[in-house]
Amino acid sequence: MDPIKAFCSIILILFAQLCSAQACDEVVLTNTGQSNLNMAFDTFGKYLSGLTFNGATRLKVKVDNSINNNPSCRWNLVVLVDNGGGATPNNEWETVFSQSVSGTPPKIDILQLRIKNLCNTSQTGSQFFSVPLVTGTPIMVITNNGITTPAGSCITNVNGPGNANTNPDEYLFDIDYRIVPGGSLKSGIYELRVRFLLTEVF
Repeated sequence: MDPIKAFCSIILILFAQLCSAQACDEVVLTNTGQSNLNMAFDTFGKYLSGLTFNGATRLKVKVDNSINNNPSCRWNLVVLVDNGGGATPNNEWETVFSQSVSGTPPKIDILQLRIKNLCNTSQTGSQFFSVPLVTGTPIMVITNNGITTPAGSCITNVNGPGNANTNPDEYLFDIDYRIVPGGSLKSGIYELRVRFLLTEVF
């Protein structure tokens, strides 16, 4: 590894989507945190120990069912990490600019996430985990398992109607990011997109 810094940029993208046959009246996903994260690895210490952004993303979930009162109103929260496709191998960050011939481009799974709230409703647990190595592999945070777990339960996989204003312990998610590239990262600028998708399911 030559002593030129590597620069990793994470772009955060949110989607909230209602299916065509709606069991819920409304689903809304809001980020009150940062939209872009830039991590500069310009010292050997940073390469070896990594960099952490705590609370960089704060997702607010709102799922309304006050009009239809459909008992099938449930929701999923999914994370997708992708590198833009194209000529980029499906297990690497997208190379925006390369500054050297030595070293290797970063692999997707050097990105670690921690997705948590006060009730630990996330199925990913409350510790850091490496994202899947293949781009576009879904990470299920909250999923439809055919059972509606109502707001106020304060257990894993709460997926019924509710919102971050009235039930912040369950419907407010803090996302932490950590990258530990190690010593063989090729100098350059790399980019990765983290997509959060909230959908109604029934």
